[in-house]
Amino acid sequence: MHRSEAEDLIDCSSCGAEISLGADRVFVLSEDTALCFACALKRGGLYDEAHDTWKRAPDLKGLEGSQPDY
Repeated sequence: MHRSEAEDLIDCSSCGAEISLGADRVFVLSEDTALCFACALKRGGLYDEAHDTWKRAPDLKGLEGSQPDY
């Protein structure tokens, strides 16, 4: 693993799984917080693969720092 990849690793804000902001499909909350794909889907998020975007944001209730930065 390259050093820059290691610096890109964070823990999912819901389940704690290690995820990469640059390599994994995640729902970004801020520059250093995100939900893994599985947790985003479990929380009701809807991902559009054809357009590579989230069509519906997941429910963020109960997460620390739960307001996305966009």
